[in-house]
Amino acid sequence: MKHTILFLLCAITFGACDNANEQHPTTQYEQKKASLKDIESGSPLKFLKVSGDLHNNLINQTVVSGEVVNNATLVSYKDVELLLIFKDEDNKVIEKQKQTLDDVMKPGSTTDFKLKLSHVKGASSVVVDISSAVATK
Repeated sequence: MKHTILFLLCAITFGACDNANEQHPTTQYEQKKASLKDIESGSPLKFLKVSGDLHNNLINQTVVSGEVVNNATLVSYKDVELLLIFKDEDNKVIEKQKQTLDDVMKPGSTTDFKLKLSHVKGASSVVVDISSAVATK
């Protein structure tokens, strides 16, 4: 009787234990992960969102400040090129400029920026958009 109980306890103990080395991600999981990385690398504009506002400082510079949000889950982006469209009070376009942010934007992060530019005369608002970005390896 003792041998039977001991045998059952050993069988249950060894049967319930999983070896951590035997728990590998499935190939299907790895394929989905690689596919998502390809999508995020190939379409940065789908995963990056930007917002911004402007004001003039005391030394007559136009200052554009805002944030870039990276909604990707696997890919970081760098060399984010911003398109700044300055508008007057009547909402007419006065000037367009491109500026590049050198920061690396990690997945799921928010990056603040502040750009000090020469004075844009008559600008009362700015529209900030992303025109390009480079996925990091």
